[in-house]
Amino acid sequence: MMMMMMLIIIIIIIIFPYCYSAYGQPSILFHGQYTISTEEGSQQGDPVGPLLFCNTIQPLLSSLDSDVKLGFLDDVTLGGPVDTVAADVARIAKVWAAIWASR
Repeated sequence: MMMMMMLIIIIIIIIFPYCYSAYGQPSILFHGQYTISTEEGSQQGDPVGPLLFCNTIQPLLSSLDSDVKLGFLDDVTLGGPVDTVAADVARIAKVWAAIWASR
């Protein structure tokens, strides 16, 4: 377990400069005469995007009470007693609504 944690720390140290340079300030995209400022989320095709997304939703998935909690990128599967799964879905919806409201 300790070896795995050390590897995670090393990976974070390696990718942090890239993430900071890519996302530390808005990017300007050009489309003909138009410019678009991208200030949230990862760029389409960014190989680090899925890693950043998964690391962001992992605490939410870990906090759910369902017996089965499987997540792969933006696909989540829950399983267990109906009332438990329903409560977890409501929790996900509440967290998602709070994230969107804070934008």
